[in-house]
Amino acid sequence: MPTNKARLQIILADEATEKVKSLAEERGLSVSAMCSQLIHAALRLPEFKEPSELSKLKGLAVETAMQGGEISSFKAQKLIELIETLSQQ
Repeated sequence: MPTNKARLQIILADEATEKVKSLAEERGLSVSAMCSQLIHAALRLPEFKEPSELSKLKGLAVETAMQGGEISSFKAQKLIELIETLSQQ
């Protein structure tokens, strides 16, 4: 079926290939469709989620500190606290 979506070519170990084929057969899907479902499910796992704005800000603060920048100012600390509060809501 023609599509404009990106096509990915991957290499799996024999054990993983057999597992994907088995899952696809159990569900009545093509191997390609099963791979797509598995990848989409994996991308919802916490370790693959986009970092929160708080994580990004803290990362920038650490990077700034490593480059010799001043991050201990009262305003910077209050900004981090505000973002923490907002991210919990």
